[in-house]
Amino acid sequence: MRSPVVTVGLRAGALDAAERLGRPVVAVVEKAPGPKASARLAGVVVAPFDPEAEPWESVAAAVRAHEPAAVVALTERSVPPAAHLAAALGLPGLPAEAAHRCSDKRAMKRAARAAGIPCADVVEAEDGLRGDEIVERLGLPLVLKSAVGSGSRGTVVVRDAAEVPPALPPGWMAESFVDGVEMSVESFVVDGEAVWISPTQYLEPAWSSLVPAPLPASDREAALGLAEAARVALGVTRGMTHAELFLTPSGPVFGELAARPPGGHLMPLIHHAYGADPWEAVLRLACGEAPGMPAEPSRAAAVRLFHPGPGTVVAAEGADAAQAMPGVEVCSLRVGPGDAVGTREGTGQEVGHVLVTAETAAEAEARLAAAVDAIRVEVDRRGG
Repeated sequence: MRSPVVTVGLRAGALDAAERLGRPVVAVVEKAPGPKASARLAGVVVAPFDPEAEPWESVAAAVRAHEPAAVVALTERSVPPAAHLAAALGLPGLPAEAAHRCSDKRAMKRAARAAGIPCADVVEAEDGLRGDEIVERLGLPLVLKSAVGSGSRGTVVVRDAAEVPPALPPGWMAESFVDGVEMSVESFVVDGEAVWISPTQYLEPAWSSLVPAPLPASDREAALGLAEAARVALGVTRGMTHAELFLTPSGPVFGELAARPPGGHLMPLIHHAYGADPWEAVLRLACGEAPGMPAEPSRAAAVRLFHPGPGTVVAAEGADAAQAMPGVEVCSLRVGPGDAVGTREGTGQEVGHVLVTAETAAEAEARLAAAVDAIRVEVDRRGG
């Protein structure tokens, strides 16, 4: 039996990969998992994801008997706790300062600006500016967001000065609007060096993505270079990163960087495009092994998420027809007539998705469009 890995947070892809690699998993979670997931785990520790180091000494005591080989952060909230837990266990991990910079967007933008990296101007709630002063500083439109969080949850683009609050709530920030094409760059980092890097095109931000992004050589070089500069500025020396940026006429502009595996089904996209499982790479890297990712993709992969908005589902059909189409790898709808659907507050919320592959990016886009056209999800919004 190989030494276990400790995951802070729990995601199905990581658990599946650990089983394939013969690595037992000890999960540190804020809420106990259900019986099916628990049966697959070597141990479970329930603990609040407190950002401070001290509580993690007791968590370390609870998992030390398992003699873990590594600690891995799987979610946005788990990045600082995983850093503290790794330090408490004496295992390699992200430095606590870097974990903070990758989790608090205020600290992230300060570090990026200090390194001379192009990024949005920022006003923090702690600056104490009034709404009119924020507009004067940043102009319109501007972006309001929580300093901590993922998946664009709660993020609002404000185009009218009347919609800017009199003051920012504690823990919030405002950013100048970046007029550009949003995309992301994923990488695996070993000993401070990116050993694998790949761009992702956002066909429709928050809804649809394609791997790898079919960028002109100059744009690709600039985007990958900016993502790497941001990673270095934030102090990320190991693990997987997910950097978001904007392509503008004057060059790429940094958005955010997460020191954990991405969501939005980007991990399956990478798997299908490169022919190797990035979840296995995450665990291998954490355990001191080579990630094992091919340098170049073998095909293109694209995904579209479905969410009809709030209401009661009256129709959910076409998944079987879409699944039978050329290149469709996965097509799922998890709702049916009569189901209640809430408001979509972040990119992690969906009622289903379709994933396709093809030899080229253009063909993948065409196959995705055809599959999406076959699917219908409708809701009755009365009382929804």
